[in-house]
Amino acid sequence: MKSKVLVALFLAGGLSATAVAQQAQPAAGTAPGGRPAAGPPRATLPPPEPIEHITGNVYKIFGGGGNTLVVVQDKGVVLVDTKMPGNGQAILDEVRKVTDKPITTIISTHSHPDHTGSTDFIRERYPDVRIIMSEGTKAELAANPRGNPALLPTETYKDRLTIGEGANRIELYHTGTGHTGGDTFVVVPSAKLLFMGDVMAWNMAPFLPAGGAAAITEETEKLVATVKDIDIVVEGHGHVNDWAGLERLSRFNRALLTEARAAYDRGDAPGVAVAQLQKNPDFAPLLDTHIKKGLEYGNTPLARAHMNVNIAYSEFAGEQAGFGIANGAPLPATDKHKGSDPKDTAPPTPEMLAAAVAK
Repeated sequence: MKSKVLVALFLAGGLSATAVAQQAQPAAGTAPGGRPAAGPPRATLPPPEPIEHITGNVYKIFGGGGNTLVVVQDKGVVLVDTKMPGNGQAILDEVRKVTDKPITTIISTHSHPDHTGSTDFIRERYPDVRIIMSEGTKAELAANPRGNPALLPTETYKDRLTIGEGANRIELYHTGTGHTGGDTFVVVPSAKLLFMGDVMAWNMAPFLPAGGAAAITEETEKLVATVKDIDIVVEGHGHVNDWAGLERLSRFNRALLTEARAAYDRGDAPGVAVAQLQKNPDFAPLLDTHIKKGLEYGNTPLARAHMNVNIAYSEFAGEQAGFGIANGAPLPATDKHKGSDPKDTAPPTPEMLAAAVAK
């Protein structure tokens, strides 16, 4: 399980993917950041589940890290994201349930180890596999002094890349810095399907360790304006959504930034901006107060909205928010703004976790 502290460390480049896998299981009874938990131990990251058919020749494998998208083509299989280290064999076993074709291509949506961690295992078994990612993702992986060279790509692209032709065509888009500096969006035109990576995950506001609230708003709006003819939107973790859901997230990101700016300029606390968002019924699914199934190591959509407003306040003030704020640490008051209420981003209670696990 990725604790909040470990997420911050690997995002900062302090841990390789392998190190995260080895160290990411906290002691029983320990909450994020090493704080003793007042109740049963937090649930672990769920293992890969049986492969799920989405549409046509496209499948999804949930668990063990981010979703793995499986696209069965004429001559082989394209995988998008490979979960945490140690899940390579499970991915291959699930793929074998639907096809005997070889793995020909791996696409990485971004650099985080819960999306790239088993690329080396699959590469060892398929030495000729193409590994494709954005230039930014390659740079982030290469910058880690303890990084694994087997995770690096065989080819990169800058803004847009088309792979294959006809029914086998896949389109890659990079529209700016947001969740990371190298986010890739993957379109399968024959399926009218878009795979988001972590710019959209769990149907909640995105985690903001890299670009911040303003950047992710612009990144998502540019994506919505650029990509056309999409019906199915597969999120980086958890959900299969639709185009209307992505458009709602884009509006939500913009509204969050706008309300945060207004509250900041009035001298209000960050929570006031979230209260304004809650008045819009269209945003209710993005402000849910329940732990998502499979996200027992995380927090609620409402808490994530508070975290992102805190990030926005830091940006407005010209402050360096740091990974602690992005992970839920309270925003301290400064001479430029009021601080946040620690309860707004506090770790979930044992009762909330128990309810999520029981679903």
